[in-house]
Amino acid sequence: MTWALHGTIFALGICLSIRIIAALHGIIDFWHAIGTEYPRVIRGILGWGIMTLAIGWLVEGSYWTALVSGLSAYFLFYLSLYPLWLLLLRVMKKRSKNRSRS
Repeated sequence: MTWALHGTIFALGICLSIRIIAALHGIIDFWHAIGTEYPRVIRGILGWGIMTLAIGWLVEGSYWTALVSGLSAYFLFYLSLYPLWLLLLRVMKKRSKNRSRS
């Protein structure tokens, strides 16, 4: 039973990480209207951040480790997408140059 609960809390950590990253993207998404939309952006960041901290404070021991593992696993995965995207763009550029030569 505990492995299922650990897995569920790990998935919760992933979900919370996604929501925090999405809330942080609100800064970029609403930049064109940040003068009027800043309360919405701040509410999103604070809301998901406080919820994550509260859940982290409520869980104990190995469940806390599962939560933090889920949070950090998705965050590291998200950060790894940027270099992979750059590599993909470089490969696509190289292929388009090879096709234009032939």
